[in-house]
Amino acid sequence: MDGSTTSGRHSVDAIVERLAELPGKADLFNPYAGFDAEIEDADAPATRCRNLQRYLAGMADRGVSDLWLGEAPSRFGARRTGVPFTGDGRLADLSQRLGVVPPLARATRETLPTRESGTSREIWNAMPASLPLFWNAVLFHPHRGVLPLRNRTPTWTEIAAHREVLAMIVAIFAPRRILCIGRVAQRAADGLGIPTTYVRHPAQGGAVRFRAGVAAFLDNRPPAAAPPSLSRP
Repeated sequence: MDGSTTSGRHSVDAIVERLAELPGKADLFNPYAGFDAEIEDADAPATRCRNLQRYLAGMADRGVSDLWLGEAPSRFGARRTGVPFTGDGRLADLSQRLGVVPPLARATRETLPTRESGTSREIWNAMPASLPLFWNAVLFHPHRGVLPLRNRTPTWTEIAAHREVLAMIVAIFAPRRILCIGRVAQRAADGLGIPTTYVRHPAQGGAVRFRAGVAAFLDNRPPAAAPPSLSRP
């Protein structure tokens, strides 16, 4: 797809607009419409929307072969920046690789380096020179309600609610194949009509098998079978 075309830009804009419209919940934070007053100002969701729009437009201009699909944002990633698998400390790197000028912006008031989730770190370390498109089964941050910075697994109802946006991504970018990072992503990608490959989620002791699975995916080799007792849902 040529993201420089008017129709391409409008499609990217439609995705961002749709995400801003989707309702969050007490335990599901919408980073494209809400903000955390303790660390950011009221313009934070607009900054995240711009970051995501510019990221998607940049990826559209490059063309997409592979879609890497995760589960949901962590408290250190898209919840803060608006871009999947990308924390504050990765914004400059991603901007440089995409040729985005000016760089993607921080949405928070914090200036000190912030932590990066282990999952994001593993994904960036495994990423090939040809950038895959990053996306999640759920684009909002699922958390534990009274503990708003504690991650939780998204429910199937939440995944179903975001499947519309995932289908828009697939229709616009037409990826050749999808790398499903974990069972939640695999379930979300089911029925999209594109070849999918499951790899073990790197969290909870899965990093070694994740790396092996990604290496096999990039080499077009079938992934090694995993012992059932070690499988992560």
